[in-house]
Amino acid sequence: MKDVVSLVEEIIQGKGYVLIPELLSPVQSEEARSLVLEIAEKEKPLGKVLLDDQRERIYGLIYKGKIFELMVQHPTVIEVIETIVGKDMTLGTFSAHILNPGATNMGVHVDYPYWTMKPPFPSYPVMEIQVIWMVEDFTQENGAPVFAPGSQKLCSPPDLAHFSKIAEKVTGKAGSVVISHGLCWHDTSVNSSQKPRVSILGNYAPKFVRPFKNPLDDMQQEVIDRASPKLKQLLGYELKSAFYNDVQRIRSGNWN
Repeated sequence: MKDVVSLVEEIIQGKGYVLIPELLSPVQSEEARSLVLEIAEKEKPLGKVLLDDQRERIYGLIYKGKIFELMVQHPTVIEVIETIVGKDMTLGTFSAHILNPGATNMGVHVDYPYWTMKPPFPSYPVMEIQVIWMVEDFTQENGAPVFAPGSQKLCSPPDLAHFSKIAEKVTGKAGSVVISHGLCWHDTSVNSSQKPRVSILGNYAPKFVRPFKNPLDDMQQEVIDRASPKLKQLLGYELKSAFYNDVQRIRSGNWN
């Protein structure tokens, strides 16, 4: 694995994304995948799964399995993202994406909050980093993500013609992770396999960016009770303290 400085440089000034192989073991990956599919079957009748004909989305994963608590604060991933958006970052979403057999492209896009803004988008500060966990092998056939290398430096909405010329499909083994700049144009590809392809998506942002989904929705107290300080921070549980510390630094003249 490359050192953190090299990974960060690649995300900001290089391709806009990096692949870190096999951070989870095969057993952990299978646990996460199986649990996502199990949760989907339980929650669909309750209307808690966002559905269309081709894909399913499940939010609030952190409260639905200890494996997800581990993944959302994986130290390797956190170190890379903190270097970009700051140690007091917060979590925007942590969700599962099930791409069913036959699913076509989702549509080329940039991530929240950029798609809510009027272009040209600001190049600094970085307002979002996305993490895609591969909880099974991502192949040429099962809907692996597609990225346009270097597009984060354009600070613009996707140009579909340009995207089609330069986009690269990112495949990898179960347990691997893709970390990408929120401005890097990307899409899913077609799932031409015979089984659902599962990924787990995390979105991380500086604390001043309002989360896309409130990470404390569906909060389970036992998860908070055993949460590490980092997890509490990511969930926004310690947000008031972070802002208080900022105010104290300003008042003391020690703002760095």
